[in-house]
Amino acid sequence: MTTELLQDNSALHEYTKIVQAEAIQTFLQEQTDGSTIALPEGVKVADLEQYLENRRRYRGTMKTNLIGEFVEFVTSTIDGYSVYTGDNFPCFIDPQAMRAIAFFNLGDINNPGHGDHQAKLSLQKTEAFQELLGINGKRFDQRQLAEWLEDWIDHLQTFAEDGRTELSLAASVAAIRRITIGTNAEATSEEQTFSSRRSAMAEVEAKHKDQLPAFLKFTCEPYQGLQERTFTVRLSLITGEKPQISARIVRLETAQEDMAKELEEKLRSGFEDSEVRTFVGEFHTL
Repeated sequence: MTTELLQDNSALHEYTKIVQAEAIQTFLQEQTDGSTIALPEGVKVADLEQYLENRRRYRGTMKTNLIGEFVEFVTSTIDGYSVYTGDNFPCFIDPQAMRAIAFFNLGDINNPGHGDHQAKLSLQKTEAFQELLGINGKRFDQRQLAEWLEDWIDHLQTFAEDGRTELSLAASVAAIRRITIGTNAEATSEEQTFSSRRSAMAEVEAKHKDQLPAFLKFTCEPYQGLQERTFTVRLSLITGEKPQISARIVRLETAQEDMAKELEEKLRSGFEDSEVRTFVGEFHTL
């Protein structure tokens, strides 16, 4: 009797689920365009496209670090028609991240596409530019800075405090290696009944035979495909038990803005005679 009762309850439960699914499906058909369906619990949907001779539609993602390859791929045409999509597709440029993405099947408001067929550009910093950014804000000892200057001699010029007088790079390296610190300190202390007075005088100076460089000019191509640029680096001597030299790139933010603008201009120029529409900003499909 117990077994029969359990079977009856199980059958009733399954019947109830079917009735509920049918009621929900009727509601969905009335409220939507038929693109939504109610599925019983535990049902999985399998995509059989991989077993078909051809894919249902053309899609994929092209990635590159080269501006020229990105533009060529996006604007590829045969007999005046885009190889990859219809007319008027967008390319979104993110200057701060030095990236861009073109959607080939984004469609429009009236005919929205899946947006899963794309081309992506992501510029890479060159080795020299990465090295330059690595010293920004860094403190060197004498040997470290001298060796760094020698390693990157092909990209460097050294200048005096006025920023205009160029110094011999070999002489600048020698001057850095020969920095010595002299210290003369005197301290006095006087105690009185209701007060006390202490004073200290310290004199610290850098002594060297050659003129120390105050500025570096570092010339390199910052990103692949962007024009060569010259960056100014200010050197500051920090005295102490051991001398240190700090390096700071002058107006780095301005240079980054200029490079972002150059990327934007290169892409707009590359797409000038095509159907590609460029926008500055990011776009994410949902």
